[in-house]
Amino acid sequence: MQKLLERPEFILLRSGAREDELSRELGATVVGSFADAIAQGPAFAVIATPSAIHFEALQALLPAQVPCYVEKPVVTTEAQVEQIERLLASVPVVPTTMAGCNLRFLPSLLLLRRLAHDGAIGRPVRASLQVGQWLPDWRPAQDYRQSYSASCESGGGVVLDLIHELDAARWLFGEFDQICALGGRYSRLEIESEDSAAIILGRTHGPVVSLGLDYVSRSAVRRYEVIGDEGSLIWDLPSKSVMLLRKGGQEAVTIDPADFDVSATYINAMQEFLNAIEGSRSTSQDLVDGLRSARLAVLINRQLRP
Repeated sequence: MQKLLERPEFILLRSGAREDELSRELGATVVGSFADAIAQGPAFAVIATPSAIHFEALQALLPAQVPCYVEKPVVTTEAQVEQIERLLASVPVVPTTMAGCNLRFLPSLLLLRRLAHDGAIGRPVRASLQVGQWLPDWRPAQDYRQSYSASCESGGGVVLDLIHELDAARWLFGEFDQICALGGRYSRLEIESEDSAAIILGRTHGPVVSLGLDYVSRSAVRRYEVIGDEGSLIWDLPSKSVMLLRKGGQEAVTIDPADFDVSATYINAMQEFLNAIEGSRSTSQDLVDGLRSARLAVLINRQLRP
């Protein structure tokens, strides 16, 4: 694996085996089908296509035992979740997989999770996870109306696109068995997908978790608040702070900018994936885990798109 990383060779799967400036810069072999890509004997695959077609790649790569790093969400429909679950159960050897919810590698969020689990705020009873950003600002070089985010069919809409928050809710608190959701397209954005959603997730022993997701906030928002019976934790990505509030006052448990460096999480996630391939072991968020977050998103969308 180390030799591979020192002198990597790239295989790009493109419609019509189309070459471009990037493929030429990488010296990549460009192919036009999964069969041709698999025939090259790849050490692993990164699936970073529009969300709705991740399924096609997984169907081809998993039976060929190609390790897969798949961007979030791993799939976008209930049928796809079920078919990939059946596929995982049927293949003789499941290769190393990783779902790309990279925020789990953010040191400040790891700190929030540890404090909540270690009793720093007593028993968590309620949480609020809020995220939003003006969609045209996401990819300034692209017309947002032509992006997959704008299309339900392509896997867009805030529930799937902002699945980090659904995944974080599961990662922080466990699985949920109660769901209530409202949402739709309420702004003047020229899209067909939902631009806003409000979601309540519940579980038998708590906490109850509310999520607010939108494509509309002109100033980017990503803020989590966890309320316990002895205090509260507030994580705020734009302000780069984690605050612990208790009866005696409040303290900043970290304001270190490195703890909020999202760009580093992509590197750390990929390093774990490569190390897992080398050691023939599972990752901390394998495809099975990614499918659980995808299924939660699908169940929420079922309420938004009756």
